[in-house]
Amino acid sequence: MPDIRRLIGIDVVPPAEKLPGMDVFRMDIRDSALKSILTGNNIDTVFHLAFVVKPIHDLKKMHDVDMNGTRNVLESCRKAGVRRIIAISSTLAYGAHPDNPPELNEDHPLRGNPSFPYGYQKARVDEMIQDFSQRWPEMTITTLRPCTVFGPRVDNYVSRMLFRPVTVRVSGNNPPVQFVHEDDFVNACLLALKSQHSGAFNIAADGTLTAAEIASIIGTRAIPLPAWLLYPLVEILWQCRAPGIEVNKGYLDYARYSFVSSNQKAKSLLGFEPRYTSREVLDDTLRARFSNRLQGGNREIKTDEKTTA
Repeated sequence: MPDIRRLIGIDVVPPAEKLPGMDVFRMDIRDSALKSILTGNNIDTVFHLAFVVKPIHDLKKMHDVDMNGTRNVLESCRKAGVRRIIAISSTLAYGAHPDNPPELNEDHPLRGNPSFPYGYQKARVDEMIQDFSQRWPEMTITTLRPCTVFGPRVDNYVSRMLFRPVTVRVSGNNPPVQFVHEDDFVNACLLALKSQHSGAFNIAADGTLTAAEIASIIGTRAIPLPAWLLYPLVEILWQCRAPGIEVNKGYLDYARYSFVSSNQKAKSLLGFEPRYTSREVLDDTLRARFSNRLQGGNREIKTDEKTTA
């Protein structure tokens, strides 16, 4: 975007690829020196993407980074005179519950499941940002709530579970699932940057796929197990740090119940028009994986191994 004069990044690790003209500061978002970085570089717009994405066993650290880190970002922005904040939340913040409506809009309560720390923390952080926005209305604060982001370069714990040859599912459940393409998500971020709309916006592709359809398209064999067996089994394996088990039992609710979101508000106010449907997102992801296997390489970018800012 030609009107951006200065671009800086803040992270605990150096970026895999540094953009031309981008300065990177190695710093934790909980660091009190964050305000000085923002002030010293005359920053007027902040993208807040930092979050513990990959589930970890240290819940105290996860809470500290997510909650206290976000609080430090918000207060540092206010004190540094930042005019614009774009924060990334998730549709997981709505929670996965059997009484969810067919589509969740931005006015529905955030009921992130307490049993799955990532979804629960997303809900609490989202609420913190909303409260901050109400207390400081002179700042333009936009919250984007993407659903599961897929695409050729995405490799995270969700994709790794879906693309296994054999997986398990809770018997008797076949919820609808939605995706958003990585390119469409980036475009949504740019649209939010150009707009002056505060508030929350769901970012999702059009259409859904059922869990059974996804397994069939990928070629994964999904073995149904009763909830009374699967939940404690996954939790035991998680607590024992068994190889390949990247989530605790709480994630099973998100694989069991629907939490489909409406993208109409983003379309209407931000001008968001996803290029890919949920099915096309999955197809594009599959093509990239198949191509990489044929070439004997792995060009995917791991997106959940670190906290990004």
